[in-house]
Amino acid sequence: MTSYREIADTIAESILSGQQRPGQRLAPVRDLALAHGVTTKTAHAAIRELQSRGLVTSHQGGTLVSARLSVPTPAERLERSLAGVGPLRPGESVRLVSAGWAEDIPPYVYDVLEVAVGENVARRESVTEYGGQKNSLTVSWHPQRLVDLVPALAGSEPILEGTIGAVRAAGEVVGQSQSHFMARGADSREAGLLDVAEGAPVMAVVSLRTDADGRPIEYVECVYRQRCILSTDSRDEHL
Repeated sequence: MTSYREIADTIAESILSGQQRPGQRLAPVRDLALAHGVTTKTAHAAIRELQSRGLVTSHQGGTLVSARLSVPTPAERLERSLAGVGPLRPGESVRLVSAGWAEDIPPYVYDVLEVAVGENVARRESVTEYGGQKNSLTVSWHPQRLVDLVPALAGSEPILEGTIGAVRAAGEVVGQSQSHFMARGADSREAGLLDVAEGAPVMAVVSLRTDADGRPIEYVECVYRQRCILSTDSRDEHL
């Protein structure tokens, strides 16, 4: 049977590709259920999924395509990855900027990952785009023990299932994550990679993910262009 996520992904693709425009009304839930051969409960779940992605808004008169489409938060990407549908939404693409063993590691990264100064730490940096616009920049840091488990974390190829997806596939149990949000101006490196002016408003998100025993497995720093992020969930994912 078709799942609510599959229905949501189909509608999301039509929205992100421009087939359904901002302000356009979606089919009623009953019609949506009939079209996909599912119950109205499943159709309602698909609408809620689209709402959580920031793609639609529901009112008493029906469900409308959002006037402003947001980029997924790290929390939403993690949620999608753990659900097995991949961290990217339809229409998004990711470009790996750099990956490998980090040099000139900031002291706070050692502290956050709870590893000794001088220990090897892998670093991955990527830019996510949609419709020709660079929307977010992500840097992730991983301790040596995780790279021993998942060598691709220090490799030069994109990890399509996401870093956490690769860690889970290797048998590691992912525990809790914590995120913190802060509005600030883009520094020169961020400005260059996101094609914005230095000092332009951005939303910065930092996240720490741990394993089932509470040991850090990934530290993530994300920077979003102004107005590209609308949610402030406290969980999170990345490529």
